[in-house]
Amino acid sequence: MGASKPRFQLKNLFNFEGYKFYESWADYDHILIELKRTKKTGNCLKCGTRCSHIKDRCKRRIRDLDIVNSKTIIEFEEYKIECSCGYSGVEKLSFVNKFSRFTKRFEQKVAILCKVMTLKDAAKEMKINWVAAKRIDKTYAKRFFVDLKYLNPKRIGIDEIAYEKGHKYLTIVRDVDKNKVIWIGRKRKKETLDKFFIKLSKRKSQNIVVAVMDMWDPYIKSVLEHTNADIVFDKFHIAKKINEAVDEVRKKEFAKADDEERKRMKKKRFLILSRQKRLDDSKRESLFHLLDINKKLYSSYILKEQALDIFDETNVESAMKRLRRWFRNVAETGIEQFTPVLKTIKKYLYGIKNYFKHQLTNAASEGYNNKINVIKRKAYGFRDLEYFMLKIFQSCGWKSST
Repeated sequence: MGASKPRFQLKNLFNFEGYKFYESWADYDHILIELKRTKKTGNCLKCGTRCSHIKDRCKRRIRDLDIVNSKTIIEFEEYKIECSCGYSGVEKLSFVNKFSRFTKRFEQKVAILCKVMTLKDAAKEMKINWVAAKRIDKTYAKRFFVDLKYLNPKRIGIDEIAYEKGHKYLTIVRDVDKNKVIWIGRKRKKETLDKFFIKLSKRKSQNIVVAVMDMWDPYIKSVLEHTNADIVFDKFHIAKKINEAVDEVRKKEFAKADDEERKRMKKKRFLILSRQKRLDDSKRESLFHLLDINKKLYSSYILKEQALDIFDETNVESAMKRLRRWFRNVAETGIEQFTPVLKTIKKYLYGIKNYFKHQLTNAASEGYNNKINVIKRKAYGFRDLEYFMLKIFQSCGWKSST
């Protein structure tokens, strides 16, 4: 005789602490589940101890996960208690939060859906309004926020991201070693970053040894004021400025070129801005053929390749020696588009030198920026800025243990 197959029993789905399944009713659009209490005491919401002093009893109905695509409502008796610790109010329940209209497992599913789809679609899937879905998601997202008093970062990355048109920014600070976002502030002013260091505390701020950022003076002033950290300027921001100079040369040369030369230059922007070592033989040949017909573009390309090769250097003294030689090469070519780049690099040379010393970039921050932009597009922009910031912590921070 074969082993008997286990039978599905509805009561097993509603086996909550302190309650048991009692009865169920099915209507045309919902299922009602009635629970029966199994104990005459209630747990204190504040201290967690059992309390036998019952002030009041009331019936409560909450929404649970659907059964066979029908809304499921749970009805149960809830106690209002008075505890010796001084707490007076509703008891602590394992399956539902205080004053919530949904079970914990229902809320967890809403929060999961809100991570992978829009708020509107998640609400539609769960058959609730978007306000309720947002409230649930906001509550669960707060679990990914960790107070700075629990953190002690040694190396930080500082970046900004636009959250709305009109130059509206958020300042984002991450722990480089943990690779997690640890703080978000509104705007990108010196006062914004000051708030981070003040909240972190003076002692912890003084323990920061490296701050990686782009060349934004308000951030620089704040870091210098609150820390003794080495300021490291991200090489990718410098590379971006160099590429922009080369692209300006390309545009200017294209504008004054004859028809034949324009045909050769057309659709070659990618080749000109790419590193030579990353091109295959056919693309490299096409690039050299283009550079052979334009001396100024050729000189610009060589300057770009020289500069980017320097940032592959791992020895500080060797890198700085090569960089000073590059300064002379730029001056000798006389290409005016490189003059602003040269001034910028000379002005912020101390942070560029620190790059060669620490070999750190804000590449992880740029990766987070891509994640944040996905969050922003998914929501078609955030009117509730606090909610947006919580979603960033949820995606790029870590879950709080408190």
